[in-house]
Amino acid sequence: MDLFEEHLTVIQKYFLVICLAFMAISMFLAVIFRYCFNSPLAWTEEVLSQMQGALAFLGIGYCWHYKAHTRVLILHDKLPLKVQYWLDFISNGFIVYCLFRLLFILPKYMKTKNASLTSLPWMNYNVFNCFILFGFLLAVLYIGMDEVRLLNRILNKSTSNTI
Repeated sequence: MDLFEEHLTVIQKYFLVICLAFMAISMFLAVIFRYCFNSPLAWTEEVLSQMQGALAFLGIGYCWHYKAHTRVLILHDKLPLKVQYWLDFISNGFIVYCLFRLLFILPKYMKTKNASLTSLPWMNYNVFNCFILFGFLLAVLYIGMDEVRLLNRILNKSTSNTI
């Protein structure tokens, strides 16, 4: 499981780096064309704003893997270790539940929003919504693997007298 997660993280990292590089180059070209050639690239603003949102959702699982997500640890760190594990297990389960709900709602939403980008009539908004859907799926996968590890810690620690 850990090896699979590491390979998945590496693939996701390179994909995110390539997308961010494309976004940086596109933004640079947009500025150059607008201010140097007085001929703005019409597609850059809309595509980049859509990509920014899609990549934010795609990065949820990646951040979860590296424990870089937002956490409130003021109270959490003061609790006993066994309580921390149970609290993490319950809160992660709630997050997985919410993501599962979103996984079932998003395809229905995508069917209703079958519109083209205004600057690129050949490109559909659902191209970016697929990244959001895939990001939710990856987040469920990462959090699910974390839940298995937490459950393993809970079950292993609860059988010993160290906690």
